[in-house]
Amino acid sequence: MVEISALDHVHLYVADPEAAAAWYCRVLGLQVLPSSKRLNGGKYMATPRGQYCATIFSGKPPSDGDHTTAFRVMGRVFMDFGEQLPHADVSGRSGELLQATDAADHDLAFSYYFQDPDGNHLELTTYDHGPVRTWLKSKGRHQA
Repeated sequence: MVEISALDHVHLYVADPEAAAAWYCRVLGLQVLPSSKRLNGGKYMATPRGQYCATIFSGKPPSDGDHTTAFRVMGRVFMDFGEQLPHADVSGRSGELLQATDAADHDLAFSYYFQDPDGNHLELTTYDHGPVRTWLKSKGRHQA
């Protein structure tokens, strides 16, 4: 068996790699790596610290099931993201604007489920459950 230590990267399929890269930079704070020149129009994306995390390819998302990509963040980052919702760039899985109180409570973690403009399923998740639970209660989410 193989022991996985962390997410390395994911493949995302989009109609317009330039527009998609701009969206990932704007919404999730990623950056395009200079080595993307080798991808024939595709893009290598990285965190602000330079950790490679996604490759953007031209084309349609695979249709053989759910292909969610989860990005782990600290609780403060999760709450800052939620404070910016609703936002025109962040649609839930059904196409509606994501709301701060739409965070899913998994008891040990909270997650926001949304999609990029090309329909790739994304998840922003944090394991800082206590502070996020308190923050969501302050936003009027009584089930948090």
